[in-house]
Amino acid sequence: MPAALSAVLAALVLQGSAPLRKSDLVRLLSGAGMSPVELAQLVRRNCLTFQPTDRDRNDFRLLGAEVSLLAAVDDCARRRAPRRRVAVTPAARTSPKPPAAPPPPPPPQAVMQVQRILVKVSAERSGFVSGGGQRGSAGTQLPRALVLEVRDSAGAVLSGQAVTFTGINASIQPAVAPTDAAGQVHVGVTLGERVGSATVIAAMGVVEKQVAFNVAAGPAVQLVVLCGSSSLSGHFAIRPDSSVVVRVSAQDAFANPTPLLSLRAAVADARIFRVVGVSQDSAAGTVTLKPDQAGTTSLAVIANGMRQYLTVTVPPRAAPGTVDCR
Repeated sequence: MPAALSAVLAALVLQGSAPLRKSDLVRLLSGAGMSPVELAQLVRRNCLTFQPTDRDRNDFRLLGAEVSLLAAVDDCARRRAPRRRVAVTPAARTSPKPPAAPPPPPPPQAVMQVQRILVKVSAERSGFVSGGGQRGSAGTQLPRALVLEVRDSAGAVLSGQAVTFTGINASIQPAVAPTDAAGQVHVGVTLGERVGSATVIAAMGVVEKQVAFNVAAGPAVQLVVLCGSSSLSGHFAIRPDSSVVVRVSAQDAFANPTPLLSLRAAVADARIFRVVGVSQDSAAGTVTLKPDQAGTTSLAVIANGMRQYLTVTVPPRAAPGTVDCR
């Protein structure tokens, strides 16, 4: 959410005292309009329209909720929990004899009244009817539209009902839309950058519905070569007279790990150092290098149809201590 829109939403929420929906809390966490302390105070003062679940709390943590806000959410949940009523039998006592009843008033004149019927969205009869549970790669748009159907308590469809959509690890287009003549609204969903799950929340007044999606890693676009905890790129040196093991993995465009395929390695000048071992599984692989003499040459690491070129130098003298990459 843009910072300006987040600030406007924060100001409107601060001026009112209505309980917060989950979508309201998600928008405030996603923006920069309120500090963590102000947001926790707002939850304690206004409370919530919903009973938070463990999944809701996990979503709030992913959006950056601090301990004070989660404590305020839990305190609100305890206050919303129904309390048991204890029947109290009044003590028997002697009552004075009631006075004689007054005569009944004359019957009122017949008055014709017009009752206004308020149409309300039914939480039980409304929900997502198509497009939920899809799986896609990070950063891609799902192939099928997400369809929400809105009905009232009698089961009749509601047209022209405004629906606001909020995404967690997902973006929705359009974010606000009315239902059509069939009581439905169709939106497109683009998955976020994080592998795992994505959630879409639809809000119709105080009624909210949510649906989940699976986010997989995209195609590999880069190879990552590590020696110990150090990432290798460009030029590095290895100590002579010992074997050096480098680790190789593949990542998508958002740095999510992807399966490593067909790992190989090649040296331009095998007189300086040799590749003495290559191993891999679906997640990562290793390449073992054995220096033979001082000099500089290139190493090509090949996997997933990509090549990572590195320049490697072997110093002229053995250096004491443990083997490393420098």
